[in-house]
Amino acid sequence: MFNPLSCAGFVTEATGWIATGDCFKIRIGFVVLFFIIAVLRKWGGEELGIDFSFLFSLLIGLGSYTLIAILFGSFKFAFLIGIIGALVGGYGGGVFFGGGGDY
Repeated sequence: MFNPLSCAGFVTEATGWIATGDCFKIRIGFVVLFFIIAVLRKWGGEELGIDFSFLFSLLIGLGSYTLIAILFGSFKFAFLIGIIGALVGGYGGGVFFGGGGDY
């Protein structure tokens, strides 16, 4: 098990409280994934007129990213699963529950 908050389980250099390596990548990955989901909402949801559920996209995308990052500690694998989860959650949730936005 890996902990992205305290960097426990990751191979890190002795730099004190500053995260390095995979732990830092996973922390930044949360922010990057959020902005990718926001862009998906803007381009796929608003510009093309396709229903996109931002809430379900965030829940499934960031939730799956967090779960994979904690279990495996791999940034690339977790980021790929997070993007796939965001797409499925956003467009799947939009089909079933509507877009939930003012387009």
